[in-house]
Amino acid sequence: MAAKTIDVATMSFDLDTRKIAQPDCSAALKRAHEAAAYDAWFREQVQASLNDPRPSIPHAEVMVAVQTVIDGAKTTDAGHRDA
Repeated sequence: MAAKTIDVATMSFDLDTRKIAQPDCSAALKRAHEAAAYDAWFREQVQASLNDPRPSIPHAEVMVAVQTVIDGAKTTDAGHRDA
């Protein structure tokens, strides 16, 4: 096996001006941990809801109740504006 010769020009090489860009992985790692924590929290909330023994409330019934609250807030807000 023969040795090969490698010629390197070092005349214009300056170690101080040579920059190697390294990606900042800490921000990406932090986002990944936050996403995993949120995912775990969300799954716990869904499981707690599925495990809840109380009877479900139909969507239409909930919407009527919420609209009543909204209408009451509008009436109260309008009363304060007139005063």
